[in-house]
This record gives sequence, C-alpha cells and structure tokens, in this order.
Amino acid sequence: MHAACECGTEARSAFHSFGCLECGSAICPSCAIHLESAAYCRPCAGTLLDTRTVRAGGFDLS
Repeated sequence: MHAACECGTEARSAFHSFGCLECGSAICPSCAIHLESAAYCRPCAGTLLDTRTVRAGGFDLS
C-alpha cells in the first residue's frame, strides 16, 4: 500500500516522495513546501509561518 498526498497523487517511490518533517504525512513534490532544507505539508508550513495561506512555489532555471 502506498501513501497518497492530500492532492490525491500517489507516492509510488520513496525517491520521488516527501514526508512532512513536522507531522510525517505524505506529500508529493508539487505540494511540498520547502523551508530551509526541509519539506512540510501546507498545514504545518502555515503553522510554522503563522499564516493561513501557503502555496508551493516553483522556480525555473532555464
């Protein structure tokens, strides 16, 4: 049985999945909130940042 992110994406491989450092829930790379060198789910990142709205930000290196 595989864990699923809250967005519904199934975490098929440990290499391509993250777990929230705070609560341990499965999060996909698209939903992971990266703070410093750790990944968090949205609710935990919101608590740490003291805000209700947290979105995963992406960047393009091209």
